[in-house]
Amino acid sequence: MTALRRIDFLAAGLATLPYLVLKLSWLAGATIGMEDEAAVATMGTPRFVVGNAVTAAMELIAIALAFVLTRPWGHRIPAWLVVTIGGCATGLLVPILIGLPLGLMLQLVSGAPPTAADDGGLAAWAFALVYSGFSVLAVALTTLLALYALQRWRVLLDEPPWRPSGWAAVVGALGLLPFGAAMTMWGAAGPGELGPRGLASLDQRVSLLVTGLLALAVFAAPYVRAPAIGAAHALWAVLWTGCACAALQGPAHLLLAEGAQIQPAVALLAALATPGATAYGLSILHARRRAVARVSTRSSLKTSLHRREEPSAASYTVRGGRRLSGQARWRAMLVSHV
Repeated sequence: MTALRRIDFLAAGLATLPYLVLKLSWLAGATIGMEDEAAVATMGTPRFVVGNAVTAAMELIAIALAFVLTRPWGHRIPAWLVVTIGGCATGLLVPILIGLPLGLMLQLVSGAPPTAADDGGLAAWAFALVYSGFSVLAVALTTLLALYALQRWRVLLDEPPWRPSGWAAVVGALGLLPFGAAMTMWGAAGPGELGPRGLASLDQRVSLLVTGLLALAVFAAPYVRAPAIGAAHALWAVLWTGCACAALQGPAHLLLAEGAQIQPAVALLAALATPGATAYGLSILHARRRAVARVSTRSSLKTSLHRREEPSAASYTVRGGRRLSGQARWRAMLVSHV
């Protein structure tokens, strides 16, 4: 384990501790960190209990993922498992990582008072502790995932993403473009009556805006030329992040809807974006894998065709039971190659 990986793993573990402590205390019946009476009254409801248990388990899975990404045997973990868990972590954490600091900064610069937002009834100190932990966890996992991917799949990532096939482009357009446009609009102008409930504060709207822009950017990423390896890596990062956010943010908005009030427009967009973003990203990745496999097969075949066993000088040393002189031996070798 390198020093950077060790630091990232420790940061990920420490970042999850405040959230885990709060969740476990709430499951045990405590109300620490809660200041809203209405929220406290709902802490014993099945929705609250199940939500706390699931999110606590997700934090434990994040720690396990961070550990796997730091170990040499982590490369033997099935790729689909790493991609699935890593994609879920990316899709849930990146909008918080980018949107929350920018939103708070804009809120501070503008001098506007915080608008009403669904923070789950958290006290200010608990909100700051939890969401700063999310941001640290996002940075740590992003770094570990990038190092892991470049070490395990560099042959795939050194070239830019391939343009999707016809069906993948259609599926991606249906899933990503309406979702991206709606999230961008709700982030810029507010969710209004049609958008996600309880996301009216400036920092939450910036998270919506980031999600929307990433969804739009990921659709365009395969069509951008990237002559340098660094640019190719950047396009893959956009593809990974955008597909993960588009696939995960819709279901997250449904599950975390304020008062469990699901907006039909949000549900429709989620139903389009989740399968659309997943199919779009996987089709591009599959096309790149096939291209690498074809190049590898051709290279192996070419090498095997040109690899011939050349007769050595020793095989020409004796002919007809008699030893040849050095000059005759080289003459025999030249004649056999003509």
